[in-house]
Amino acid sequence: MSRLTIFRTIAVMLGVAFASLAGTAHAATCGITGSASAQPAVYDPFNPSGLTATSITLNLTRVNTSGGGDTRIVNFYLKANPTIGSALDGTSLVPTVVAGSVSSLGTGNNIFYNFNATPPIVSPTSTVPSGSNRFLQINFTGNNAGSDTAQVTFQVSLPANLNLNAIQNLSFDAFFGCNVQGGQDNGKQQTGSFANAVTFPVVVLSALRTYYAGTALDFGEIGNVTTASLAGAPQRTSTSNYVFVQSSGAYSVTLKSQNGFKLFKPGATVANDKIDYSLRFLGDTVTSASGGPGAVTITKSCQRATLSTTGNVLPIQAKLLEGGQGKNPSPSYSDILTVTVTPLIYSDPGTNGCATFGLGGF
Repeated sequence: MSRLTIFRTIAVMLGVAFASLAGTAHAATCGITGSASAQPAVYDPFNPSGLTATSITLNLTRVNTSGGGDTRIVNFYLKANPTIGSALDGTSLVPTVVAGSVSSLGTGNNIFYNFNATPPIVSPTSTVPSGSNRFLQINFTGNNAGSDTAQVTFQVSLPANLNLNAIQNLSFDAFFGCNVQGGQDNGKQQTGSFANAVTFPVVVLSALRTYYAGTALDFGEIGNVTTASLAGAPQRTSTSNYVFVQSSGAYSVTLKSQNGFKLFKPGATVANDKIDYSLRFLGDTVTSASGGPGAVTITKSCQRATLSTTGNVLPIQAKLLEGGQGKNPSPSYSDILTVTVTPLIYSDPGTNGCATFGLGGF
């Protein structure tokens, strides 16, 4: 006698921005930082093609010492910051062209290393790169300001489904060996790292994937169920139905009922054509008193679900508030619920850990 049908719609907001950042040096008094200011490449973590090889040119600037010397040669490779860790594994950063008043070795090799991979040997600076010891060597040649920078063109590729946060740019830690020429540190060989030293203008979209898992929220035959009997024997739909979300950023969820949380028989016009029920979703319980037909009655701002296979599971359950006995007979009483899941802008962290909302003894 009754069936409650759930549908969902998905709205998507996407944004891009310009990136121009550099890192902060520590450990060594020589080294490099780099950034680009250009229309960014856009990475959708749900695109099965990932980010195909994209050409990005960075301005790399050497770090000169306070003692009057300058960075002369830098051997460096790139890794993800510990805050990202292995989430960037599989990335490819291949320098193809190095321009400026410099010389270089190591173009054509991927100088990105997976987070737990064995690093290359980069010191002393007389070490040269190879296919089995991949890094980029830049010789800044002179001690004048014109020799402070180099323009390096990279081919950047990202595999699909990287479990990255939605961000406006993508930064990498640089690990290097370098030497100083001139000043009080003349001839000194050093090793070190710069956190977020090299920043690529790659926007990781705030994107999501969602679906409804389970069956229609069905009470079954309720023609012989009385309203009074529900107090001692509540009638609910299955606990196994849920909305599933994976996301790179925060997202919002809204829910509305076409009939205002009433089951209608086809062509319903009078009270005996309608049956009240309540609904539990995202920690809220709503009824016909929560809002009229088509009104949004549940709204939640949710924190990032991640792209992991577990994602966010958002259970949904309905409970009868009226029995079917005494109602006008019909082979089907139904309502339509619309759940809308929308990515939030990358800078919005969301408010609720929505996966923690259970059915709570509903």
